[in-house]
Amino acid sequence: MNGALKESNFEVLYSKEEFPVQRFYDIGALVYYLKAIPWQIPDFYTDKYIEKLYKVHQVIESKGYFDVNQHRFIIKVKAI
Repeated sequence: MNGALKESNFEVLYSKEEFPVQRFYDIGALVYYLKAIPWQIPDFYTDKYIEKLYKVHQVIESKGYFDVNQHRFIIKVKAI
């Protein structure tokens, strides 16, 4: 990516990439999270995803939690 930015006349000042895991211990917390952060699933509402939410609930009931793998990054650049 840095090469493409340099070719577009940007200097990379800072970049960092992480792959955190977010753990949910109950389905209510997951629903709250998805409603609070609408860009995760733009068309999210519980009735539409009730079957998938129930499957996640079953995972939480059996394992005690449900993990979500994430990919996060930040890039700070300046035009050159």
